[in-house]
Amino acid sequence: DVPVFYVDETRTIKNKGNKSNFILEGDNLHSLYLLAKTHKHAIDMIYIDPPYNTGSHDWKYNNNYVDKTDGYRHSKWLSMMNERLQIAKNLLTKDGVLVCAIDENELATVSLLLEDVFGADYHIDTICVVHNPRGVQGDNFSYTNEYALFVYKKGSNPIQPRQIDEAEIDWRDLRDNGHESLRSDAATCFYAINIKDNKIIGFGPNMTKDDTFHPTRNVINDDGSISIYPIDIQGIERKWRYNRDSVETIVSKLRIKCVKGVYDIELGKDTGTYRTVWTSKKFDSNEYGTKLINDMVPTNDFDFPKSLYNTYDCLAAVIKNKPNALVLDFFAGSGTTGHAVLLMNKFYLRESS
Repeated sequence: DVPVFYVDETRTIKNKGNKSNFILEGDNLHSLYLLAKTHKHAIDMIYIDPPYNTGSHDWKYNNNYVDKTDGYRHSKWLSMMNERLQIAKNLLTKDGVLVCAIDENELATVSLLLEDVFGADYHIDTICVVHNPRGVQGDNFSYTNEYALFVYKKGSNPIQPRQIDEAEIDWRDLRDNGHESLRSDAATCFYAINIKDNKIIGFGPNMTKDDTFHPTRNVINDDGSISIYPIDIQGIERKWRYNRDSVETIVSKLRIKCVKGVYDIELGKDTGTYRTVWTSKKFDSNEYGTKLINDMVPTNDFDFPKSLYNTYDCLAAVIKNKPNALVLDFFAGSGTTGHAVLLMNKFYLRESS
C-alpha cells in the first residue's frame, strides 16, 4: 500500500523568497516509501542522526526495547537501518551525498552496511568530531568524540572547500623562494604590486624579460603610491608565486606587510581541504545542542541533541555553494538539521542582498 499524507495548512513553514520546507510526520520508513515515488534521484544531501543503539530505553524497535544485553541487538539495528538506507540511496542525485552520524557503538557495523548498500562505486570518508570535550566515562576510556560518515559516488567530487577562520589563516610571502624562485625562472612573474594608503590599488606590467629594468624592492611613485617588486632582503630578484595574468584573481587573499619601513606582500588562503578530525569549540553538543534546545523549548525531552554547528558544517561541506539544494533528514529528532538549513538560508539571503 502507498502511504497517504495530508497537508496541515496551519503548520506551514515559510522562508523569505517563496522558498519552503516541509515536515512529513509519521513513521520514517513509510515516509521514505512515499519519497521514493515523488523524489527519486532528486535529493542533493541526506543527513541522518539515527539512534545509536546504546541500549537506552528512549528508542523502540518492533515494539520492544533493544537492550544492551540482547544478543541480536546489532542485527536488529542493522535490519532497521538497511531497509531505510536502501531507499535513501535511490533518492540521491548522481552527485548527492549521504552523511550518517554515529558513535562507537555501531561505527564498525554501519560502515560495513554502507559499503554493502552503496557498493564499490561509492566512497566513504569517516570524520571524527570532538563533540564532548569533557568526555563521557567508559569502562577504560573517556569518550570525547563521535563520527560523521560521508558517502558519495566515486569521481563526483562533491565536497566543497573548507572555509578557514581568519585567525587560523597561514600567511606566507607571495614572493617565491628556494629552488627555481629567481626572476629568470619564470616568464611572467616579475611585476609591480602597487599600494597606497595601505591598500593594493593595482598591478604593473610584466617586466620579467626586460634585461634593462632592475628596480629596488620598493619604488615610491610621484602620486605617493608604492610599487613593490619580488626582491628579497639580500637584493636578489625573485618572482611572485602567481603570474601577471592570474594574480588579480587572488587579490582578496593578499595583504600588505611592513617591517621597518619596507613593504612586502603576503598570501593567505582562506579555503582548504576538510580534515578528518574536527575539534572546534562550536561542535560542543552541550553548549550548542542541549542548552540551545533548552533555551528554545524548556520542556523538551530530547536526549543528546547535536551541536547546531556540527550539523551546519556537515551540510556546508556539501551544499554551501548550492542555494537550491534539497536536503533530507529522516531521523529528524530535535530538528537540528532543519535549524541548520534555516541558518544556511540566512547566509544565502545575506550574500544575495
